[in-house]
Amino acid sequence: MDLKRQKGGQNPEPIHPKSLMETKVKEVMNRRPRTVTPNTSIEGLLERLRGQIEDCFPVVNKNRKLLGIVTESDVLHLGIVTESDVLHVLQVPLRHVTVGHTMVKQAMKRSASTVGEIMTRRPITVAPNMTIQEALNLMAAHKLRHLPVVEKELLVGLICLRDIIELYHALR
Repeated sequence: MDLKRQKGGQNPEPIHPKSLMETKVKEVMNRRPRTVTPNTSIEGLLERLRGQIEDCFPVVNKNRKLLGIVTESDVLHLGIVTESDVLHVLQVPLRHVTVGHTMVKQAMKRSASTVGEIMTRRPITVAPNMTIQEALNLMAAHKLRHLPVVEKELLVGLICLRDIIELYHALR
């Protein structure tokens, strides 16, 4: 069975079911992922997230150089201070409270106004010629669902766990 993937308006080579795990990332990836810039406002990001199926955006500069990635999870951490956060701090004697890197980073994200302030910098990426098996190994090792596809520091696509599951389902 031959399957032609039609994402981003392009038809890569047919995918043969004999070796799903040897399929190249470039055969499955979204070749035209929606992107944002570091200067995109949080409000603009929220509008884009509401308007699409994907739950992440690669962050690029005007030349499509990958600068980071931003996900729904990054947005969910904005401005969220739970009762348990407050109780935790109140129950710990002041002499034991330290402001570490994680606390500073969380505080900065909570006051963010642009994507550049909340994005994950230097995200884990894959190359177009890597196999699906290699991509899955990276996803599993780092607990990721999305991997930007990069060639010479430029974003050329995005592969998501959902893309791989759809391919697996189509080849069954």
